[in-house]
Order: sequence, then C-alpha cells, then structure tokens
Amino acid sequence: MRFSALLLAALVCSGCALFRRPFRPEHAPKEEAAKLPYPLWLPESGRMQVPATVAAAVSLALDDMLPRDVAPPRDATPDEVCLYRRDSYDAETAPLNDDVLLVSFRVREGACRAEGKTATEAATYAIDVRTWRILAVQK
Repeated sequence: MRFSALLLAALVCSGCALFRRPFRPEHAPKEEAAKLPYPLWLPESGRMQVPATVAAAVSLALDDMLPRDVAPPRDATPDEVCLYRRDSYDAETAPLNDDVLLVSFRVREGACRAEGKTATEAATYAIDVRTWRILAVQK
C-alpha cells in the first residue's frame, strides 16, 4: 500500500515536468517594433557572418553553462547576479578537428567584478558538431 502511494506520487510529480513550457524569447510590443525601419536590412559596416555550426555550438554550450531556468540566489550580490546574465559573456571558438569545435566563454571585460578584480575565464566546451553532444567541459 505504501509502495503504491509512493509510486503514484512519483508518477504525478514526474508528469508535471512534461507540462513545462519550452523557453520562448520575449517579444517587444507591436508599438515598439513599429518604430523600427522596415524592411530590416543589415548595414555593411559591422556585419558579421556566423557559420551555422558555430552558432549552434555556442548556443548548446551556453544553454549548458547558464540554463535559462536557473536564477541567482536571493541573497546574491550584484556581481554574482552579473555572472548569471548571458550578456556578460563573450565567446570564442576554434575547431579542434573536423568533428569537434571548442567554445570558450569569458566574462566580458568590465562586465562583472569578483572580489575587487574582473572575473575572466568561465568555461571551455568541446562540442561534437556531428552529433551535437557536449564531449567535455573545462571550468
């Protein structure tokens, strides 16, 4: 009887996880979007092309390093909160070989301070670009 009750409770709780909405980015109100010039054209100056494999690998690694559903602790300092923000990190990438792309994150210069000095290296990921798996993480 006790086992049945525990099993039922486990099934109910695990079922709740199935109903979580996937992350969807916030969109600005239509009034704010209407202020942009249309059609949207990329200017020649400052334009960057990011290869699809690089964009996907950076996104995969960033989702692992800073999951979107994780928030800083309630008593976090402003500097600790900064380290939970995705826009605090710059990314660098380099191929290790044809199948593996290295993705390294560093705290953007001047973005966050830890104990009076700028925090720098965050993590380096080895991403398999054929199977889209994280092979290794070095923190």
